[in-house]
This record gives sequence, C-alpha cells and structure tokens, in this order.
Amino acid sequence: QSAFIGWSALAFTAWDLFLDPQMVGWGLWVWQEPGAFHFFGIPWSNYAGWLLAALVLTTAASLIAPVRRLPVAPLLLIYGITWFLETFGLILFWNQPGPGIAGGVVMGVFLLAALRRAAGRRA
Repeated sequence: QSAFIGWSALAFTAWDLFLDPQMVGWGLWVWQEPGAFHFFGIPWSNYAGWLLAALVLTTAASLIAPVRRLPVAPLLLIYGITWFLETFGLILFWNQPGPGIAGGVVMGVFLLAALRRAAGRRA
C-alpha cells in the first residue's frame, strides 16, 4: 500500500513537468524569482509541493478505494493519453521541446512501468 502511494505520487508529479512550463508559456502565471535551480523557469520547490500534495491525495484516496479494487485499464488509458497529448503537444504545437521531451521521458517511464506491472498481473 505505501509503495503504491509513493509511486502514484511520483507519477502524478511527473505530469507537472509538462503542465507548469506549459502554463507559464501561455502566460497564465509567472514565477517572479524561480531561483538558481529551476526547471524551465519553475522552481524545484513547486514540484516538491506537488509531490507532497499528491502523497496526501493518494493516501486519502487509498483509504476510500482500496488499491486492489481500482480499475487499472481505464486509469492507464487516461495516463497514457495524457502522456501522449502533453509530449507531442508541447513539442509540435506549443514550441516547448525541452519540457516536452523531459516530461515525456519521465512520465513515460512511469507509464511503461505501470503497463508492465499490469501485463504481469494478467499473465
């Protein structure tokens, strides 16, 4: 259960590698001082905050819906579609190849790991 919560929170936070640079690129918000260490203008502390929020949300959700009852296929489909649209949208349409590639790799690793695990359960 705790491993599921940790991996889920990391996978959720991986999505923000796309989302925050995209929103800043669109001018929806601005980081006045991202600091010396940042990811395409987004301070790393933002990602730490999202990780903490994801840990809290995933923990709460696991108390409501036990992990063994989750509909794995639809959840993987949604995550996969999000990965695809964000990766290729940022690279091809929004002229943000850096976040597109980085987010695509990181979120893609979580997607592939989840697909392999799901395939192993069916075998």
